[in-house]
Amino acid sequence: MKQFHEKLKSKMDEFVHLIYKITKNFPKEELYGVTSQLRRAALSIILNYIEGYARVKDKVHKNFLEISYGSLKEVKYLLHFSLTE
Repeated sequence: MKQFHEKLKSKMDEFVHLIYKITKNFPKEELYGVTSQLRRAALSIILNYIEGYARVKDKVHKNFLEISYGSLKEVKYLLHFSLTE
């Protein structure tokens, strides 16, 4: 299980770095709009996963995973929105 956790965390880390790299090319007028929101949501994915992994109680752990998943869906929509603008 620990090996799976480390692999997943590594993939999330790569994803956040990719989002930051992609958003460097976004228009400057979006710096405090979509760019900021996209970066915060991407960071929220891994941060909530890490915090949830550290929790002992199953219900609390699951709640953090659900928050992380919600942030992933938010990033998905923001990327879709950005590509269609």
